[in-house]
Amino acid sequence: MGKLFRPSTYFSFIFRVNLSEFLKLLLPFLLLSLVFYSNAQEPVRLIIDEKVGLPSNEVYAIEEDSQGFVWLATNKGLIRYDGAIFKSYDHPQQRGLSIFEPFVDEQDRVWCMNISGQVFYAKDDQFELVADLKDELKGSLASIVANENYLIVSMFLKNIIIDLKTGKQHIEKLRRKDDENSVSYGLNKSYDKQFFQTLNAHIRIFKEGSFVKDRPLPKSLIPSKRRPRPIQLLKNNNGHFCILQQIPYLQTKFFVMKGQQWLDLKVPDSFHKVNIIMAQFIDDKLWCSTNKGLFVFSISEDSLILEATYLKGTFTTDFFQDNDRNIWVSTLRKGLVIMPNIYVKQLDLNGRLPKRLEKIENDELLIGFESGEVSLLNTQHQQQFLDMPTSSPVSSIMHDPENRRTFIFQKALNYLYTRENNRLTEIKEPLATVKDAALIHQDTMIAALATTLITTSINKDQFATKENYQLLKNKRGYAVLYDSVNKTKYFAAVDGLYYQKNGVDMQLLYYKGSPLFIRKLLLDQNGFVWACSFKNGIYKIDQQEVVKHLHTQNGLTSAVVNAIALDKNHLWIATENSLLRYDTVTGEIRSLGTNDGLPSYAIIDMAITEKYIYMNTAQEVFQLKKDKVFKPNIIPEYYFTEVLINGKEQQQQSVYTVPDQETSTVISFNANGLRGLTSSSFQYRIKDHTDWTVLPVGSNSVQFASLPVGSITFELQQKESNVTKHLYFKVQQVFYKTLWFWALMAGIIIGGIIFYYRRLLRFRESEKNKELRNLALDNELVSLRLENLRSQMNPHFIFNALNSIQEYIINNEKNLASSYLVKFSRLIRMYLEQSREHHIMLEVEIKALQLYLELEKVRFEEKLNYQLEVDPVLDIQKVMVPPLFIQPYVENALKHGLLHKKTNRRLHISFSWDKEHNRLIVSVEDNGVGRAKAAAIQAERSDYHRSFATYANTQRVELLNRKRENNIEVEIVDLTSSEGQPLGTRICISIPQA
Repeated sequence: MGKLFRPSTYFSFIFRVNLSEFLKLLLPFLLLSLVFYSNAQEPVRLIIDEKVGLPSNEVYAIEEDSQGFVWLATNKGLIRYDGAIFKSYDHPQQRGLSIFEPFVDEQDRVWCMNISGQVFYAKDDQFELVADLKDELKGSLASIVANENYLIVSMFLKNIIIDLKTGKQHIEKLRRKDDENSVSYGLNKSYDKQFFQTLNAHIRIFKEGSFVKDRPLPKSLIPSKRRPRPIQLLKNNNGHFCILQQIPYLQTKFFVMKGQQWLDLKVPDSFHKVNIIMAQFIDDKLWCSTNKGLFVFSISEDSLILEATYLKGTFTTDFFQDNDRNIWVSTLRKGLVIMPNIYVKQLDLNGRLPKRLEKIENDELLIGFESGEVSLLNTQHQQQFLDMPTSSPVSSIMHDPENRRTFIFQKALNYLYTRENNRLTEIKEPLATVKDAALIHQDTMIAALATTLITTSINKDQFATKENYQLLKNKRGYAVLYDSVNKTKYFAAVDGLYYQKNGVDMQLLYYKGSPLFIRKLLLDQNGFVWACSFKNGIYKIDQQEVVKHLHTQNGLTSAVVNAIALDKNHLWIATENSLLRYDTVTGEIRSLGTNDGLPSYAIIDMAITEKYIYMNTAQEVFQLKKDKVFKPNIIPEYYFTEVLINGKEQQQQSVYTVPDQETSTVISFNANGLRGLTSSSFQYRIKDHTDWTVLPVGSNSVQFASLPVGSITFELQQKESNVTKHLYFKVQQVFYKTLWFWALMAGIIIGGIIFYYRRLLRFRESEKNKELRNLALDNELVSLRLENLRSQMNPHFIFNALNSIQEYIINNEKNLASSYLVKFSRLIRMYLEQSREHHIMLEVEIKALQLYLELEKVRFEEKLNYQLEVDPVLDIQKVMVPPLFIQPYVENALKHGLLHKKTNRRLHISFSWDKEHNRLIVSVEDNGVGRAKAAAIQAERSDYHRSFATYANTQRVELLNRKRENNIEVEIVDLTSSEGQPLGTRICISIPQA
């Protein structure tokens, strides 16, 4: 029972035994699944479709030119791809969008046509219309080949030959001959700079402007009456012609010419059931694009043998292999598919998540899954699933080749698997969450657990109990290793790498004074320990001494290492950005990246068989063919693509002008192909100014924030090939470092100083004039106050006051005379005191008015009724008014309004507060004869003179307003009855408080 059976083999075996015998044979397998299946594999692929910028997913054909540009014929026109950018081509006279039949000639012109019969070629950035054959082709597609002199367009029974130098067109009508095997024409083919075509019973070759017979076709071709597809004439790697002929889905014939004989090879049944679109040889294999995928055949003596089918179920239209061995495939609905490496294949795990890999006997693998399942993978890529009792995730697998047994550790349970009899046994007293384990003897094991490092015994199918563990460290473990030659145990723990020899206590291993933080340990055939660290590369250890340290300075692409595996003298190293193969003898390092077909860098385990290396991530398992996986180191041609100066794209120039040294400059470049920018390292410098600077792998631009002034040369170089390309720049001096700029700045500074001091002098002169004006204004105000004072102390008022005092004395009214005299003196003193102030409190002004009105009431022989009304909200101690300001308006009301009225004399003075505008409102209202009648009375008097108090106060208001932001306003209102009769006068005074 050591062999694995295919299902068909197994069931045929069942029917050959009786039931009792069958049950006896079945019992040993109760713990194993009897489900076997071939594990489907596909090369890792890259998809280029509309999601990543491809203009159309419908690609009819694909070609590559000598510069590495990939040309696509699509339903949206002809498209060029350089590995990074898509460029579409069209012509103003082009009818329709779809383009077909691309062909690259010796001059790198890409010929193509549309269904309207227009033939174009693309060269660099030009797209030329060469011929319009709508009348000749009548909507049919044709086959195109071209060279420097001729364009040949062929369709059923017609060749159109165009002389490209003269433009002359010749049509060759093709006729069948009854005496020959009559077959339809074949597709035009170009081999070794010659054009070939099949017709009737011969291969024809194009010479000197026409086709001539070359060699006969096989006689057993499918006859034309069965309407086969046009013949595809191929050449294999040995230079032999091959013929592929097909009636799609029904019959396929394949012939190989050896010597002068055609061999009719047997073809697989599957080859009859597809529609072959295009065929060609890659290496020694026949590749065919079909409606059901990409078929790969090898050729034996008499048969085609189907070796692989890629992209199953995908309608593939065309393909080619580039110089870097990438297979480019065009599809009808899925865009481009690139297989960077057909020797890197992905195993179909049906959605299972792999956790661990371990090689066991006969190049077989055990794969442990997150689901707890474990599968056995054999060399025929068949999988057998062990019947694991539980679904606990697999944490580790350890194979014991000496005793031909394998330990399978789930998180909670452990099992012992014996390949010889396919037996699975549960281990008693299991270890929990084993990260790694190693046998010291048949019955002793060391293990790194999630929380501890231990040594335990193993007695058949039972580990020691926890109480009988030899607990080495209460530390989280990662890996263990036992060196049986040197009798040394190694333990990778969370705080460093420990070793234990000859039973002494465990000791930390140091390198340059620091502990080693290790995740994987390996022992090679020479007794060296290789320790893979978390982020410091790999250490080679010889008897507890680090003798070599691999890091980024001596070959590693990254110091972060995920996994390692040994294959004789080769150490396979999985870093965070590449997979490396290190030759431990010569020190040679080769690398694989994603553009080499490596699907992921997050590798957990690696297992190596005779032909393959298997690796798993947390999602998938991949297989690499060791002797084929590395590609030849081809360094592609590179070129400059763009120069940006200050963010603006520049037309191609011999010398680029940079306006100043601090203008940003970006230089972009590209190398065509999938690995164009990653297959070679680039470095750059400014010649004679800077040293070489190495760019990160994959970079395609260099950016300068500043450049040296003058004529400079930018150099870009491929390190591996020493090919250097140049760009020339003329960098002008930044303006603020030029002589004219500093001369201008000096002039501006000197002019500024002169301007400043002249302005300062003008300011001081202005301030002086302002002070003089203010002084003059103050003088005027003083004068006006004096005038007001004089007006207020006019003779009439003084004489009347003195007469009143005299009359009181004559009438022996001493008390009245004394009281009147005291009030008069107090009023005179208040006026004199106010004349010295700029502003006084409203309270003081009101008291002066009260004294003044009391004296005037005597003058009016007590026939004067007056009222002073103050708003309660008004703070008369905070509100300020100009001195001697309100009294003149009151005097005018008495003198000109009420004096000429004999009875019922009333005077009302009110003080109110306008909170909204922060103003004092003073109202002086009398019921006198009115301004008009008062003026008429004054005019009749012989001693008439204009009231100086009124004039002085008007001037005073104007002077005060010159120094205020908010003006004092005075409004005089004539009061009249409804019949227009005068009722008096109201004077409204508004005095702002700011």
